[in-house]
Amino acid sequence: MSFDFKRMLKYQRNVGDQDQKIRYGVGALACLISLFLGSIPLLLLGIALFASGYTRFCPLYAGMGRSTFSSCCGGQAKKADTHACCGGGEDKARQQS
Repeated sequence: MSFDFKRMLKYQRNVGDQDQKIRYGVGALACLISLFLGSIPLLLLGIALFASGYTRFCPLYAGMGRSTFSSCCGGQAKKADTHACCGGGEDKARQQS
């Protein structure tokens, strides 16, 4: 497996919905635990995880060429029947008529 540093510097969303929720939870938990333990590295790890969940970009995923992000509608539509790219919305109405 090769790691591409040039690809790591390009911003392209690569964190999916479920991955984002996990990063929020683990990041918040790491920050909370670091407050009780007084651990600066754990606090920085928690902030990094929370930030990567918020921006939906992980530089390590980018460098490895990995992505959990669904490109359909840019992740904006949640239901298949509310947008046209997945066969819902206007396209579905056109097919029925």
